[in-house]
Amino acid sequence: MKNSTTILTRITQIRRPVLKLIHFNTLTLQHLFILALILASFLTNAQPYPSRLGRFQVDFKKGCAPLTINFTNLLPGTCIPSSSPCAIDYENTGILVTNAPTTHTYNAPGTYTLIVIYQSLSVQKDDITITVDQNLQPNFEIHSCAGDKASIQVVDNNYNQYVIDFNNDGTPEYILPYTNNIITPPYAYVPPGAYTTSVRGRHLNSADNCTAKTQLFNTLSSLPAPTTNTLTSLDNTSLKLDFGIAANIQYKLEIAVNSGGFQQYQTFFGVSSFTATGLKLDPNYYCFRLGAYDPCNNTYTYSNVVCSDIFTATAQSDVNQLTWNTGNTASVLNYSITRNGINYVIIGAQSLNDTDIICKTNYCYQITNNYVGGSKSISLLKCVNSFSNKVPTGITDVGSVVSGGGVDLSWSQDPNFTPQNYIVQRSANGGIYNFFSNVTPTKLTDNTYTTEGKYCYKINYIDKCDNVSPPGIETCPIQLTGTLNKSNVISLEWSAYTGWKNGVKNYTVEKYNLQGSLIKTITLTSTTFVDDVADPGNQYVQYLIKAQPNDVALAGSNSNVVVFIKNANLYYPTAFSPNGDNLNDGFMVSGQFIVRMSLKIFDRWGALIFVTDKNEPWNGQREGKSLPPSTYIWKADITDLAGRTFSKEGTVALIQN
Repeated sequence: MKNSTTILTRITQIRRPVLKLIHFNTLTLQHLFILALILASFLTNAQPYPSRLGRFQVDFKKGCAPLTINFTNLLPGTCIPSSSPCAIDYENTGILVTNAPTTHTYNAPGTYTLIVIYQSLSVQKDDITITVDQNLQPNFEIHSCAGDKASIQVVDNNYNQYVIDFNNDGTPEYILPYTNNIITPPYAYVPPGAYTTSVRGRHLNSADNCTAKTQLFNTLSSLPAPTTNTLTSLDNTSLKLDFGIAANIQYKLEIAVNSGGFQQYQTFFGVSSFTATGLKLDPNYYCFRLGAYDPCNNTYTYSNVVCSDIFTATAQSDVNQLTWNTGNTASVLNYSITRNGINYVIIGAQSLNDTDIICKTNYCYQITNNYVGGSKSISLLKCVNSFSNKVPTGITDVGSVVSGGGVDLSWSQDPNFTPQNYIVQRSANGGIYNFFSNVTPTKLTDNTYTTEGKYCYKINYIDKCDNVSPPGIETCPIQLTGTLNKSNVISLEWSAYTGWKNGVKNYTVEKYNLQGSLIKTITLTSTTFVDDVADPGNQYVQYLIKAQPNDVALAGSNSNVVVFIKNANLYYPTAFSPNGDNLNDGFMVSGQFIVRMSLKIFDRWGALIFVTDKNEPWNGQREGKSLPPSTYIWKADITDLAGRTFSKEGTVALIQN
């Protein structure tokens, strides 16, 4: 009797959504099938689930995480703590809990065995399997219809059923069984406006506890017409269409070949571009229009029409001839032409003779159809070669930057000529020039460059008409060398830079510290420099020479970097007399650029008698007692500003006057 009451209660709960389904349209076989599954699922879900031996039951044995179940003992006189206790292991962990709660939540997905041990029975153990599924929000699409209606398409296959609540009021309009891309009948929103729509999934014989996915939805009295924005020819077989869409509308793309009629080609939802492939753009042009589809009324609201071009470009003597053909010309305002990627001309005709050309140069053209309303169609890129017998001008300005990875060369070239490639030649130590590399950009990195090799370069090129330029200017990177004397005076010398037709304006000496920060700069016109200024704060220094050109339009050129680590230059006496006359009373080691020093004193037998790392002198005593005159051994462990560590040893005579 209890189970019957539960079933009636569940049927009453679904009365409203079932009536909505029946009232909306005359029942079809599909609707009857859906209704049968709904009733079957509710009746199934309403049953409690007995254990393997029937001694207890749970209200759910399957559901989404987290899943809460209620345990009911079915054996009177058992599970009484004082007389007939039992123990429950909800998750088969091996931990038995007496007087356990009758409600338990499974938080993680998985398969669990709920075990109950009846201590007063001969067969003590009974169990049931609990399945906890991953809680996944189903994916769905809301398709707008005119008249403030909508239809939902479920694009999810994770559940047996989907509960559809168009206005998220807690009472579902439809409970649909899973089929591929299942679609609801139309639903009318009253009143029109903004709504939250939810869809949740569930399995048969499961708790209805899976999380719903929600989407915001605004009703439409009529579907707005889409816009086709840009049609771009990608290659001979592909066209990319970019279009403007509205949310929650399904679109159907139609195609026409040349002057033929439109045919349905593709269906879209939630995307704003599409690439059509397998086409033949050279012998055909293709026209497209996009329809906003109303699934409730099976009607369309169409966009404007855009068409591709049949475009040809032919090179003749001193002229490049362009012609093209397209559809929907009545809606075309004009045609804009780009040449080598630059806007070139706007015309109204479908042909152009381009005489403003440089012979034996490659020209690439592209046609854009500009439509009323702002839409565009961009043709394929077509390239032709012109004719010329002009000898290209030579390369006269080359910059060079020396780095730890070699040397970077960069140059400029007459823009009236288009090179196929550049030919770089290199000489070493003043020798002959040999082929080094072919490159297409106006730069080259020579990773094998060394200052000692005294490399120089010449660059010329072959243009698109196969004409060879004369040899370029000789380019010799700046070669910087230097010396450091015992007094820490640094002398620099470098080679004069060649590579600019108008020569060098001046040189800049840049001096950097250990951290790479610029210390100072000196501008010179000579190629030597002596740094004899005291600099006690920087033991590690590095120098770089930059050449500045007379032609201000050119970038500078850099030399190699030379590094110097100055000497610490230790100072220490060979004897001292600790007699308290404040003259030579202590022994200590000092010097330049010392960061840390540990000083140790040994007697002549090697016994340690004094140690310090505090830069303090030895007073000739050991543990407060004066030592006799003798020769003692000292050792200093030193760390300098450059981070180097080294040791110095020596002897010192202790004299008592």
